[in-house]
Amino acid sequence: MVPRKRLLIGAVVADMVDADQCKGFDPLPRLSIGIPVFNGQEFLPGLLESLLAQTFRDFEILICDNASSDRTPEICREYGQRDSRIHYIRNERNLGAIENFNRVFAFATAPLFKWAAHDDVHHELYLETCVRVLDDNSDIVLAHTGTAFIDEKGEILPLEQETGSFVDPRSGKRYWADGPGIGDTPVAAERFWQVLTRARWGTHMFGVIRHGALQQTSLLPKFAGSDRAMLAELALLGRFRCASEPLFFKRLHTNVSYALGHKELKAFLSTDGRYYSRRLRQMKAFFGASRGKPISGLSKAVCFILVAVHSARVAIQFVTQGDPRTAAHGYGWSGPLARWPRWRTPG
Repeated sequence: MVPRKRLLIGAVVADMVDADQCKGFDPLPRLSIGIPVFNGQEFLPGLLESLLAQTFRDFEILICDNASSDRTPEICREYGQRDSRIHYIRNERNLGAIENFNRVFAFATAPLFKWAAHDDVHHELYLETCVRVLDDNSDIVLAHTGTAFIDEKGEILPLEQETGSFVDPRSGKRYWADGPGIGDTPVAAERFWQVLTRARWGTHMFGVIRHGALQQTSLLPKFAGSDRAMLAELALLGRFRCASEPLFFKRLHTNVSYALGHKELKAFLSTDGRYYSRRLRQMKAFFGASRGKPISGLSKAVCFILVAVHSARVAIQFVTQGDPRTAAHGYGWSGPLARWPRWRTPG
């Protein structure tokens, strides 16, 4: 077999092979896994170990390092020497988290794609389960599994059966995973509405996605919560499906992005220093989500109305109840459950 050649583009290492060498060349993998990372030395090894232990093995791992200043480069090179499926790319400067997420997708070559956050981990059956769902259902564009929350040490938080929440024993905060039924309906506008109103964590974005479908979206626009805007576009292209087993483990730790203040979060997501209104960018993304999608004019009109209704609900909620990130059934709640309605729209 012809080994992959390496091409240096600026400070970015990419894989390529000459056209006349394709004969006898190892076929492209079925799945590209993109890992955008910045200073991830604490948890990156745990993610890589969980991916290398997968029962489904036909994948490549693309690590896009956002100019880390810790041991992240050394860790990536060590793992790259252990497994030829791992490819390391380093940005010359920190581009911000969102641009780095989008950048790693640009290097993907496989028909299936998955983002993986450096601090999450996966059960060994995760990829096999998701790929099987896509293989068995041509109308599914995104496959995922149930989600459980883990702490800094990788221990699964206790599940409170009465409320369906994961409870942090130290803080008493409750965390509700996104429902597995989000996006699993044949009606495009209904899928769109479910993403708008029920995707609190946006963990579906870490599922296995058809590359061609993801290419038809705007990817992640530059504002906090842009994962939901991308998922809203994707929902108009096809159904989502989640296996019921919790094979995806989302880590909660001190430096997790959702815990940052608004100013810190803006600087983390984008380094261009531009002032902008998150709400205006969010509304622009949602109102424009149906543009160019293969749905009827009536469905596009319905989506437009749904965004208007959702925006009004969020505005009223923010004025009367405050930041949805600290709401009951929001991101993390430590107050009495009876104080708030059971459902809370994500902002």
